[in-house]
Amino acid sequence: MRILMYTGKGGVGKTGIAAATAVRCAALGYRTTIMSTDQAHSLGDVFECRIGSAPVRIADNLTALEVDPAVESERAWGTLKDYLRQIMEEKSGESLAAQEALVFPGLEELSSLLRILDLSKAGSCDVLVVDCSPTGETLSLLRYPEQLRVLTDKVLPMVRSVTSAFGGLISRATTVPKPRDKVFEELDIVVKRLHGLQKILCDRQTTGIRLVMTPESIVVSEAERSYSWLSAFDFGVDAVYVNRIYPKEALSGSFAGWASMQEKSLARVKESFPLQKQFYLPLQDKELRGIPVLESVAEQLYGELKAEPEKGCSIDPATIFCAEQSYTTERNMEDGSWIMTVRLPYMKSTDLSVSKDGNDLILGVRDERRRFRLTEQCGRRELKSWSYENGRLQIIFA
Repeated sequence: MRILMYTGKGGVGKTGIAAATAVRCAALGYRTTIMSTDQAHSLGDVFECRIGSAPVRIADNLTALEVDPAVESERAWGTLKDYLRQIMEEKSGESLAAQEALVFPGLEELSSLLRILDLSKAGSCDVLVVDCSPTGETLSLLRYPEQLRVLTDKVLPMVRSVTSAFGGLISRATTVPKPRDKVFEELDIVVKRLHGLQKILCDRQTTGIRLVMTPESIVVSEAERSYSWLSAFDFGVDAVYVNRIYPKEALSGSFAGWASMQEKSLARVKESFPLQKQFYLPLQDKELRGIPVLESVAEQLYGELKAEPEKGCSIDPATIFCAEQSYTTERNMEDGSWIMTVRLPYMKSTDLSVSKDGNDLILGVRDERRRFRLTEQCGRRELKSWSYENGRLQIIFA
C-alpha cells in the first residue's frame, strides 16, 4: 500500500492536484481511495458529487471520503470526554457549557488522521491519497503522537496508581467522580493507535509527504520551513508540486514584473528540493472540477496514460520518489563516541537547541520542540557537543 499525503499553504491548489493524482492511480489499475482530512472539505466540489464520511464510488477503482472530525473524535475519545463532562457538570451544572468546553483544538483533526491507520489495516486499497489540512495544521497534528508518548509513559501510570489507591477517598472528599478503568484503557488504546499511525507515516517505503506550492517567494519560503520541520520529525518528503505557473504570454504589460519574480521562485524550488521529484503545472484555463479536467491535469503532471514506461514518457505517481533518511548514527572508531547527523536545511545555528533527557533527545527547531527516543548506543551516553553546518546538525555522544 502507498500513502500519498498532500499538504501546503492554504489556497495553493493541493486538493485539485491530490484529486488528479488519485484519478491517474485509479486509471493505472490501483484500487485507490482519496480522503480529505481538511475541515474545509472541497473534494465533493472537485469531483462534482456528494461525498461523506463513508467511502463513495467516484469511478472504476476510485472511492472518496471526507472525514467528519467530530464523529472520529467521539470514536477515539468518547469515554474520556464523558468523564470530563461529568466532572464539569458536577461543578457547574451547565451541560451546554461543558459540551462546548470539551472541544479541544487539534484533537478532532488528529482523530481524522486515525482513519489512515484503519484503511491501512483493512487493506481495501492499494493507494491512499490524503488531502491534508493547510501546512501549519498538518504539522501540528503530526507531532501529537510523540507528545502523548510522554503522557502515557510517565504521567499516566502515576495517575493510575494514585487513583487506584486513593481514588475513592478523593471522590468522597471533593465530589469528583473516580475515573473508571475504561477511561485509562481508552486513552491507552488511542495512544497506541497514534504510535502505530506515526510508524506508518515515518516509513519511507510506504508514505510520501508531498508539498504543494505556487511560484511565489513567500509560499516557497513556507514550503522550505515545512520541509525542515518534517525532516526534524523524520517524515519523508518525496515530491514537490509547483502549481499555477503563469505562461510567458500572460506576463506582459501590467504583469511584466511577475516574470522575473516567477523565474526566481522556480529556480529557488530547484535549488531547495534537489532530492525530491519536482512537478510543474501551468495555470489552467478551467477550474479543476470534474473527471475530464482532472485527467487532463494528470496527463500534464505525469505524462500520457498509455505511454510506454520504459521510454520514460509516463510517471507512476504511486512511486515513492525519495527515501533519504532525515538522520543517521555512526560510531567514531577513534574515540568510541557516537555521532548523530540530522538533515535540517534552511536553518541557522541560532534557530536550534539540543539537550538530552534520559534516553530522549530534545531538539528545538525555532519555536517547535521535538522529543524522540535515541538509539541504545546514543541513549546511554552523555551529550558531548553539537554543531550545525551546511544544512546538517551533528550531535556527538561521548
